Amino acid sequence: MPEDPHAPAPPDTPSHDVPDRIDAPTASADAEAIPTGIRRAEHAAGITTLASFAERDFRWFWTGAFLSNVGTWMQTAALGWLVFALTNDELALGLVNFASGVPVFLFILFAGAAADRLDRRKLLIWMQWPMLLQALALGVLTTTGHVTMAWVYALSVFGGIFTAFMFPAWQAAIPDLVPKRLLLNAISLNAAQFNGARFVGPLIAGWVFLLFAKDASAGSAAVFYTNAASFLAVIGALSVIRPCQTERPHDEGGVLQRLGAGIRYAWSTPVVRVLLVTQAFLTLFGMPITALLPSLAKETLGQGQVGYSVLLACSGAGALTGALLMASLKPTVRRERIIVTAVPALGLLTLGIALSRTVWATGVLLYVAGIAFLSAVSTVNTSLQSTVPPQLRGRVMSLFVLSFIGIMPFGALAFGALGRAQGTPFALGAGAAVLTLYGAALALRPRAVATAA
Repeated sequence: MPEDPHAPAPPDTPSHDVPDRIDAPTASADAEAIPTGIRRAEHAAGITTLASFAERDFRWFWTGAFLSNVGTWMQTAALGWLVFALTNDELALGLVNFASGVPVFLFILFAGAAADRLDRRKLLIWMQWPMLLQALALGVLTTTGHVTMAWVYALSVFGGIFTAFMFPAWQAAIPDLVPKRLLLNAISLNAAQFNGARFVGPLIAGWVFLLFAKDASAGSAAVFYTNAASFLAVIGALSVIRPCQTERPHDEGGVLQRLGAGIRYAWSTPVVRVLLVTQAFLTLFGMPITALLPSLAKETLGQGQVGYSVLLACSGAGALTGALLMASLKPTVRRERIIVTAVPALGLLTLGIALSRTVWATGVLLYVAGIAFLSAVSTVNTSLQSTVPPQLRGRVMSLFVLSFIGIMPFGALAFGALGRAQGTPFALGAGAAVLTLYGAALALRPRAVATAA
């Protein structure tokens, strides 16, 4: 029977005061952060690394998310290889990323409003079922030999629509699971589980590919079925938790007026504008490596499915390391220094990947690039949240998600086309050059990304 959203929490659910809640319902799935004032409060309180696991609901939430994300990253590895096996075309890799990402671009701002107005737990549960069906459909089509690029594109769009509505609701649910003093800790652990899955998922996929070495299609299908099953873990976890979702007053005016106020603030505030532009450069010129990695592994490095999976895991391991490093930083560290160092470093590392012709060197570069990328994204996120007024934070952070996840498909599409015309190394090198130049410009003006907090 449907549950009353206003019913009292069960006895083993932690109780949180309403003032402890943070206003922002949006942030990236890869990394999250909160204002420095809270960071200092947690630092002073001597909170341990795993403190949030003392909260029952957070334990369930984290565990379900980790198992599901392992399946998702397994599917990412398998789908990329399947697409390149079907087409041998870098543009097709970009088109698949475009198809899955463009719904985020179209719907993310409205999805943030939905996360504020609806019961987030129930919204998240309902979003898992269509994504389970997407993975199951890919498995059945691959098993029966009926998988085509038309099906891949259609299912990518289908999954992208529900992913768009899941992003803000998922991030907004974290403050509902822990008290304010544990929020940074909980967000850091959430980033760690996502990037841990990004490391573990491709490795397990590689092991599955090895088991089915004589039949690559069977290996890909097994991965898709595994991902479909993994959604049951997060559905189960969401079914047993009872988040303390707070009611927030609605702004005056319609949806478009509220969105317009956030956009006007972001554009008229120099540091916010530069931070959002910086994130856009990171996404457009620093992330195509993920989309083009199957081509780089096969055509440039001569690797098969297993080698590709290991390279993808190297990137995930770097991102996990970056998440843990950022969580351990002292509150006195100047954030602008991290940004102006990580952005050009990522450009140079990507250039090294484009020039590399050995697997071990590429793996090392991918690992360090993962650290640089995650460090830059997390710091941009933190700087935005510590600068934006609480009443505008949700809308401005929706713009952050837009500049991070929303425009990703356009970069993948553009660099996929460039890779088809000039080769993957050239495409990666071109993006690296632009990102390095932008990073150098930031390094000359570090105050452009400096915040007061």
